[in-house]
Amino acid sequence: MSVTFVQIDGLLGRVENLASRLKGDSDHDVHRSALELRAAFDNRQAIEPAVARMRNSVHMLRRSNHDGCRREFHRRAFGLDHLDLVMERELLPQLRQVGFEV
Repeated sequence: MSVTFVQIDGLLGRVENLASRLKGDSDHDVHRSALELRAAFDNRQAIEPAVARMRNSVHMLRRSNHDGCRREFHRRAFGLDHLDLVMERELLPQLRQVGFEV
């Protein structure tokens, strides 16, 4: 396995870990999306739809977090922001580097 694919594998592990610890993801949609993304990568399936579902689940959770009290919003936002940063600034550039159109 090339170095880039090992890095992607590690980033997917981080994404899974962050998604599993999210506050406010009571239905575990984000975590399931992260597991689906990992499975698509591991099984050499089309990864673009899994990335789109992951990004969409993060976006939907972010929108739902705006409902409710301000303190709860800030408590939930930290983990979601961290997950979003890992996705957008680390994982997606690595995937693009190896040719995925995400």
